[in-house]
Amino acid sequence: MTTMRNSDKSSTRLMHPMAGLLTGMVLALAQAGCGGPAEQDNEDIAHVEQALSGNFSQSCSGIAFLNDRYLTAYCKRADGTSVYSEIDLSKYLVNDDGNLRWQVGGGFHTSCNFKIFGAVDSELYFNCRKKDGSYKETSLVLDERIVNINGVLTYRP
Repeated sequence: MTTMRNSDKSSTRLMHPMAGLLTGMVLALAQAGCGGPAEQDNEDIAHVEQALSGNFSQSCSGIAFLNDRYLTAYCKRADGTSVYSEIDLSKYLVNDDGNLRWQVGGGFHTSCNFKIFGAVDSELYFNCRKKDGSYKETSLVLDERIVNINGVLTYRP
């Protein structure tokens, strides 16, 4: 992460290392006539920064969880339209003795049962089997690692 300061030095924010590159790409498209009117530029930049910071739930609606593993939603694209998207969370979550954690190749769905989705905080609740065979209620905030990139739900390591 890079610390960025406004020219007036009145505020500071953290910026992902790729944010500058992606913001530049958005601005280049806008200047080439592909991004719409100038007012659209700030909105496009906001979409890029939002994708880098997670929080898919702020730009997606109709969020659902299917078959104990698939997160589905209608997510906004840069042009303002919404498209259906889904992601197999079992590829990115593991059951670690009754606790969910992010890990590529996870396979959590074989030992966890979906309980409820907290729409307000994008938190999933499960009952996951522990090594001793008992079950433990556990949860995970999806906005930590799931992002909306131009209408596509994506895992961010």
